[in-house]
Amino acid sequence: MNANAPATRPGATQRPPRGKIVYWFLLVLGAMGLLPLGLSAYKLIGTNREALVTSQQEVQLQIAASVVRQLDASIDGIRAQVSRLAETIAALSKGGGDLSRTLADRRLMDRLLGPDFLLVRYTPRGGAPLEGRQAGFPPSPDVEAAIRATVKGAQEGEAPVSDPVPLRAKGVLRSVLAISVPVGTDRPAAGVLTGVVDFTTLWDPVVGGRRAAYLIYALDRLGNLFAAQDDDGILAHSDYQRVVEEFRKAGGYSALTSEIVLTVNRHPVEYIASFDTTRQGWGVFVQLEKKQAYASVSQMIQTTALWAGVAMALALVLAYLLANTITRPIKALAAGTEAFARGEFDQRVQVGSRNELGALAETFNTMAKQIQDYIQRVRAAAQLNNELFMGTIKALAEAIDEKDPYTRGHSERVNHYAIILAKQMGLSTEEIRRVHIASLFHDIGKIGIEDKILRKPAALTDEEYTVMKQHPEKGAQMLSQIKAMKDIIPGMRFHHERWDGTGYPLRLRGEQIPLAARIVSVADAFDAMTTNRPYQRAMSFDKAIARLHELSDRAFDRKVVAAFAEAFRQGVFKEPQALVAEEQ
Repeated sequence: MNANAPATRPGATQRPPRGKIVYWFLLVLGAMGLLPLGLSAYKLIGTNREALVTSQQEVQLQIAASVVRQLDASIDGIRAQVSRLAETIAALSKGGGDLSRTLADRRLMDRLLGPDFLLVRYTPRGGAPLEGRQAGFPPSPDVEAAIRATVKGAQEGEAPVSDPVPLRAKGVLRSVLAISVPVGTDRPAAGVLTGVVDFTTLWDPVVGGRRAAYLIYALDRLGNLFAAQDDDGILAHSDYQRVVEEFRKAGGYSALTSEIVLTVNRHPVEYIASFDTTRQGWGVFVQLEKKQAYASVSQMIQTTALWAGVAMALALVLAYLLANTITRPIKALAAGTEAFARGEFDQRVQVGSRNELGALAETFNTMAKQIQDYIQRVRAAAQLNNELFMGTIKALAEAIDEKDPYTRGHSERVNHYAIILAKQMGLSTEEIRRVHIASLFHDIGKIGIEDKILRKPAALTDEEYTVMKQHPEKGAQMLSQIKAMKDIIPGMRFHHERWDGTGYPLRLRGEQIPLAARIVSVADAFDAMTTNRPYQRAMSFDKAIARLHELSDRAFDRKVVAAFAEAFRQGVFKEPQALVAEEQ
C-alpha cells in the first residue's frame, strides 16, 4: 500500500476536498484594522517625541537649578547666623576687659553653639582659639585645614565658606562646612568667629522632597563627591566619574543637560544627566534613568499600541467568526495528536468535516490504530524478554550459591537487602535496577574459583584468599562482553572495595567507589554477619547493625550504613531466617 495515498472508506467515492483553510482571513482583516492606526501612530510619535524629550530635559534642569538656589539660600542663612554671633562677641569686646577671659569664664562659646552647629570657634588675633563643640565631634585634620583657610580669608575682611569636607563614616556619606566671619570692623580683624555645620542639615531639606527615582548628588570644585540622594546605591557601583569629567570641561560654572551611558554593576544604563552650579562653584547633579525620564513617550506608545490592539481584536473576532468552522476540526486534530504524543495510543479524532481535514483525521485514526497494535506487541515482547533476562540472572545466582553449601541463598538475600537500601536512599528507578542486577551478579566470578576453595569448611589460607579475591575481576571479565551490562559491572566489580582504600581489586577509596558497589558491599557484609559460616556463627540482627556502624568510614560509607539502619528501624528488612523459609 502506498503510504502517501489518502485513506478511503470501503465503497466511498474519492473526490477532491471541498473548501480551503481560511487563515488568510485572519491576516487580511487584521492588517485592515491595524495598518491605518499604525501609520497614524507612527506619525504622531515622530511629531511629539522630540517635544516630550525636550520638556523632560528642561524639567530636570529646573530641578538642578532649584536645588542650587535653595542651597545658596541655606548657606547665606548660615553665614548670616554666624555673622550675628560675631556681632554678639563684638558687643562683648566693647564692654572692655579681657574678651578671651570673658568667653572662657562665662562659657559663652557653649551657649553660642546651639543646635545648628557642630563647632563654634573664636580665633583672636595673636591668641589661642576658644571653642564650643558638640560631643563626639573631634575635628579631623581635613576639617582643621578648612577652618584655617576660612579664618585666613575672614581676617582679610571676607566671610568665606569652605568646600564641604567629607567625613569618613561607615557606609554613610556625610560632610561638613566651615564658615568664618570677622569679629568687629577693624582691619585686620581683632578676631574671627568660625561655625562648622553638618551639610546634611542643609542638603536633606532641599532634596528630601524630590522624587525617589532621581539620583541627586553634589561635587566640589575639584570633582569630589560630598552629598547624595542615592537610595539604590548607584554611585557606589557605577562609573559616574564620566559625569565629573563633563563638569570639569564646563569649567564648573555652567548648566548642562545631556544623555550619558554609565556602567552600573557591569551593565550599561542610559541616563539623562543635568547639572547646575552654586555660587561657591559646587556642581549639583540630577540624573534619571532614561527609560524613566521618557516614560511619557513610552506611555504614548503604549496607548497607541492599546488602541491598535483593540482594532486588531475586532478584526480577529470577525475573522474568527468566518473561520471557526475550519479552526474547530484543526483544534480537535491537534488535541488528538498531542494526546497520542503523550502515550494515549487509544486516542481517536472525531471530525465531521468533508474537506481535507476530514481526510486527514481518518488517516490519523488509521495510523493511530496501527501504531497502537505495534506498541502493544513490542511491550509484550519486551516484558517477556525482561522476564527471561531476570530469570536467567536469578538462575545464574542460584547456580553460584549452589557451589558453596554455606552460602546457599546468599545472592537472593543480598539482592533483597540491596534493593530495599537503594529505595531507602531515594535512588531513581534506573539506579535501583542497576543495584538489583549487580547485587544478584556480585559473586558471579566465583564460577571461575576452584571448588576446593569455595567448599573449604574452614578459614582460607593466605594463598587461597588471594585466589578468592580474584572473583570480582573474573566476574567483570565475564560480563564485559555484554554491552547491556556496561552500567551494571561497576556495582558488581567493586563491592569488595573499602571506604579507607584497603579493599580490592583496585584499592579505591571514599567517593571513588561507585554508589551501587557501596550499597552491595553493605548488603553483602550484613548477610555474611547474620548467617552461619565455617569460620563464624551468625550474629543477631541488632549486633550486625552495630557492627556495620563500627566499620563506618573504614570499610563502609557512613551514609549507606545510616540508611540501612533507618530501614531496619522502620521494620522494612526481614530476618534472614524468614527469607530462607520463604525461599523453601
